[in-house]
Amino acid sequence: MEETNTNQNQMTMATDNSGFLDNNSFMTMRLNTEPLIEKYKMFLESKEKRVIFDKETKEYREEYISFGLPLASPEGIMRLTNMLMMRVNHHISQGYIKDEHYWDYISRARKEVTETLIIKCYDWKILDSNLNMIIDETCALIELFVSRAIDNKERDSFNQTIKESSSIVQNEKSRLGGLSAFGGGFNNA
Repeated sequence: MEETNTNQNQMTMATDNSGFLDNNSFMTMRLNTEPLIEKYKMFLESKEKRVIFDKETKEYREEYISFGLPLASPEGIMRLTNMLMMRVNHHISQGYIKDEHYWDYISRARKEVTETLIIKCYDWKILDSNLNMIIDETCALIELFVSRAIDNKERDSFNQTIKESSSIVQNEKSRLGGLSAFGGGFNNA
C-alpha cells in the first residue's frame, strides 16, 4: 500500500511540474549555447542576421548580410568556432569551480587561444591587424561564460527558479481548491 502511495505521489509531482518542464524557456536560455556560438561564427564571418519582409510572398524571412571581409578563412572560422565550443557549452555552465580554478582555466584558455591563433593566423588567412581583436573577443566570451560556474552560482540560481516555479504551480492548485480531486481520483492531502 505504501509503495502505491509513493508511486502516486511521484506521479502527482510529475504531473504538477509537467507544464513547468514543457515551458522551459529559462532552462533553454541558460543551457543552450547554440545562439551564442552562432553569433561568434557570424562575428568571424563579418555577417549579421536580419529579418526581412518579402513583399512577393508576404512573409518574413531571415537573411544574412555581409559587412566587409570575413576575419578568417572558412577553415579558420570552423576551427575557431570548434575551439570555442569546447570551452563554451552546457556542461561548463552546469559545472562547479572555485574562484582560483576559474583563473587557472582562463589563463590556460587565453594561452591556448593566443598560441593557436599566432601559429595558424597565416594558414587561416587572418590579417595581423585583426589578430588581437579575435583573441580578445574570443577570450572575453570564454571568461564571461565560464564565470557562471564559479562557486556553483549558476546551479543555485537555476534551483531557485525551479523552486519558485513549483511554488507558483502549487499555489494555483491550492487556489482551485477541491476541484483538483475530481481531476483523476482522490486528493490524498
